[in-house]
Amino acid sequence: MITAMPPISSSAEPSIGKRGKGRPPHNAMETELIRRQIQQAAAQVFASHGAHGMSVALITQACEISRPTFYRYFKNTEAVLELVLREANDRLIDLVVTAIRQSDDPMQKVEAGLLAWRRWGEEMGPLLRTIFAEIHDPKSLAFSHRQRVLEAIGLELNQMVVSLGRKPFDPLQVETFVIGVEYLGYRFHFGPEAPSEALWQRTRQAMLRLAMGLLGGPLEWGHASQLAQVLGVQLD
Repeated sequence: MITAMPPISSSAEPSIGKRGKGRPPHNAMETELIRRQIQQAAAQVFASHGAHGMSVALITQACEISRPTFYRYFKNTEAVLELVLREANDRLIDLVVTAIRQSDDPMQKVEAGLLAWRRWGEEMGPLLRTIFAEIHDPKSLAFSHRQRVLEAIGLELNQMVVSLGRKPFDPLQVETFVIGVEYLGYRFHFGPEAPSEALWQRTRQAMLRLAMGLLGGPLEWGHASQLAQVLGVQLD
């Protein structure tokens, strides 16, 4: 999780004692601290410049270490960005899957997943903007990690509907639903209006309409008015 990284101090190395820039750390704790500081700096650079604008120079400048120190921990910028994105998307999968499994009926599971997505977006902060900008770019690492998210959420949704005696979803339905949620979630955090509970209620309405249309079946469609009333969704 990005927000769990130790904050970057004015200099990464003085925080673990005075030593020369090229001198290796003394113990495993120092090694992990420097590694996490480099990772946090890479997350900040990615948030500001995107994957194609990242460089070792920008990362080392952000956490005030030397290039030899960077290369002692990571082979290149792709290696550290891979770690940043993997942790970010593992966090998303964990939040959404846990929320779904802890809820009861199908629509409660969907809404719990949407709230988990909102929480994840809040945790990611500025990083969310760049992740969203690059998830459709096959040349960005963000693209491949998004595919993991699609697969994990699709698997969880299919396990849910199969347990109800229904057919698994067409992958296109799941992908379309997730794309809609991604856009609405991004718009909630970075759109023309500042995030607020009133805006979330409107966002929630749109998300649940997508869920009812794309993930619902004859039962939900046949009782759309009653279901909407229970969920607090306005259909007019």
